[in-house]
Amino acid sequence: VFVDRWHLKNVLSNLLSNAVKYSPRDKVIRFTSETRKGLVKFVVQDEGIGIPNEDKSRLFQTFFRAGNAIHVQGTGIGLHIVKRYLDIMGGTITFESELNKGTTFRVEIPQP
Repeated sequence: VFVDRWHLKNVLSNLLSNAVKYSPRDKVIRFTSETRKGLVKFVVQDEGIGIPNEDKSRLFQTFFRAGNAIHVQGTGIGLHIVKRYLDIMGGTITFESELNKGTTFRVEIPQP
C-alpha cells in the first residue's frame, strides 16, 4: 500500500478500537482487506450498538457523539480525524449501520 504509514495506522486503529468499544464482549468484529489494481479496501464490521438514523449525517463532525454513545467514554473526535486523514490520502469512507445490530465501515484508498 502506497500511503503515509502514520495516517493509515491511525485510520485503522481508530476504526478497530471503536468497533471494540461499542460492541459487547461476546460479539464478533471482522476486519478484511483487499487490493485490486489501483485500489486498496479495508472493511471493519462489528455487531455493536449501531448508529441511530438521526445521527448518521453528523458522524464525521468534530466532537460529535451519537445519542446512544453517551455511556461510553470518548471525545467524539476519532471519526473526524479518520475522515481528515482519508481526505489527505485521497481515500473515502462509507458506512452502514443498524441500531442494536452493528456497523460496517468501508475505506477505499486509490493506489498508483
